[in-house]
Amino acid sequence: MSDDTPTFAIVGAVNHGKSSVVSTLAEQDQVRISAMPGETVECQTFWLLNLFRFCDTPGFQNALEAYDELKLAGNTRTPLRVFREFIAQHRGNSDFEAECRLLQPIVDGAGILYVVDGSEPLSKLHLAEMEILRLTGQPRLAIINRRSHDNYVEEWKRKLGSHFNAVREFNAHHATFADRLELLDTLASIEQTWKPKLKQAVALFTKDQETRLADCAETIGELLIFALQHSEVAIADSAVVESPAWREALRDELKQRFIRTVSAREASAHQKIIKIFRHSRVDLDLAGESLFDTGLFSEDTWKAFGLNERQLVAAGAIGGATAGASSDLLTAGHTLFAGTFIGGVIGAAGTYLVGKKRPELKVNMPGILRVLGLGKMNVAGRESSVGPYTATNFPWILLDRAFGTFVHVINRAHARQDRVTINSAQVKAVMNEAAISTARWNDEKRKVCEKFFTVIRKHKLTPEKRQSLRELIRKHLEEVSQAKVDDLTAF
Repeated sequence: MSDDTPTFAIVGAVNHGKSSVVSTLAEQDQVRISAMPGETVECQTFWLLNLFRFCDTPGFQNALEAYDELKLAGNTRTPLRVFREFIAQHRGNSDFEAECRLLQPIVDGAGILYVVDGSEPLSKLHLAEMEILRLTGQPRLAIINRRSHDNYVEEWKRKLGSHFNAVREFNAHHATFADRLELLDTLASIEQTWKPKLKQAVALFTKDQETRLADCAETIGELLIFALQHSEVAIADSAVVESPAWREALRDELKQRFIRTVSAREASAHQKIIKIFRHSRVDLDLAGESLFDTGLFSEDTWKAFGLNERQLVAAGAIGGATAGASSDLLTAGHTLFAGTFIGGVIGAAGTYLVGKKRPELKVNMPGILRVLGLGKMNVAGRESSVGPYTATNFPWILLDRAFGTFVHVINRAHARQDRVTINSAQVKAVMNEAAISTARWNDEKRKVCEKFFTVIRKHKLTPEKRQSLRELIRKHLEEVSQAKVDDLTAF
């Protein structure tokens, strides 16, 4: 291995979570992880930002017997020579096959990440493993993982402290971005020759995170713009416009088409967020399914997400007032700003009547006029349409669900192998508790955002305003990424 390439061998006892640790650190969810002991039999190498690498090794097989031969390394100035001789002597020997494989990258110059399960008590085998790794003289960091509720962490800390350069607790299945950065910082401190490159990796990792936040903000912003401007249109033959059966069938078809299209666009945006954070095992059906247990247009979704009734009334007033202000501008203020006032009142009143319920999608259809002696006549052309959807809570629900997906992926360690469905009510409660849902925004922030929604709906979003919207969302995502989320079971 190149001397200037920081390399770490992930070693430890069988089934203590080594593969889970490397999967999480390398953001690589393709590492094979199994509940069966000894699943890792070959050394796999995974790179992080092309700056340093992790070698996932097999677990110790016969640590006590291996230690009897390797303890001679404590009496020499070149301990790795003893390890090389051990590998040369026992290569192909089934009794020490695992030891030969896991020691090879260390002999080649790798540092050591020793992973232990803090929910298990120490044994003589663990002490032998610690001694073997200490005798190598290589830079060593011990990671205490926990795979159950039993707790022997303090016992492990006391013993590990005398064998390793540093000891860290690290939950591979619930590690956040901040946890990973902290661990990388610790790695940078245990070997001076690697410190510059590891510090560079930390800086690039941080920069990469900033880029991902910006990409997510753009994705969410574009979803809002699409959803708030989208409409579905159908053109009918004039001969069938006056048919009640046709009108009812078309009304239903347009509504369903609108719901399918917007739901699919939301699912596509959520999928993009998931891919931005390199999760390949979190799947969405882009035909319209989502990560959530309820659909975008379901009543349960509208009860769970978005603003509360009081906030919706205020938001409706802002939206109505903004629309009314447009009429004041057209009349050069001669209405004495009555448009702004009346618009605000109407907007608030309409929102108050609807509350948290989902308003029906309104379908605009050709009008039919009865004319004496001539029967019924089509007086509004052949075009039928639905949308854009003007419900006050709609954009807030879109934001909350996008933030819920974002919270899920940034709090989901790559070591997790499970499939997940987010419980809408549960995730909103957790987001409220962590103060990261839109309902926890202050009034000024909601007011600014509501004005963005109005501008989008009126198709007056300039490039400058578009960028301002992205920046507002990005800043919130940054806050979300730093938030303390206690109930990780929701994600």
